[in-house]
Amino acid sequence: MAYRVAHSHHPHGKTAAEGMKDAGFRARFEEARSRLRDLHVAFVEIENPLELYVFEAYCALELDTGFEAGGWNTFDTH
Repeated sequence: MAYRVAHSHHPHGKTAAEGMKDAGFRARFEEARSRLRDLHVAFVEIENPLELYVFEAYCALELDTGFEAGGWNTFDTH
């Protein structure tokens, strides 16, 4: 996640390993990593896959976390 955030602010057109050697990119990466470490999170355990799928979409819409809104929720498979 920190890499994706840093890359959105400082695209480098290189492989990830090469990008990490770029001082400007590395600074953005460290900033992103620091911000992410300071976040507070909550977990909701949902065992039913269908309920989980619907809940993720609901949260993205309700909290406006979609990629188009500047968020990071793209619904890409992991």
